[in-house]
Amino acid sequence: MTNTHDGEPRTPEQIAELFAIAGREIEAVEQLTGCVAQLHEVQAAKAQLAILTPAEIRAALEFRRCALRGAQ
Repeated sequence: MTNTHDGEPRTPEQIAELFAIAGREIEAVEQLTGCVAQLHEVQAAKAQLAILTPAEIRAALEFRRCALRGAQ
């Protein structure tokens, strides 16, 4: 295997950048794991919201409206 990029030899700086990018793999996996967990949480919340009665939804919306008004 030849050390080239677009037909030109890679510089030490380019190779160092490749090491830096590869070194971020664990961080990327951890972020992805967190995003997947958050997505599961969102999907579970949406499933629970889908089975609420109209009265429960109205009460929750009123609660949120009052809470937002109080935060201003």
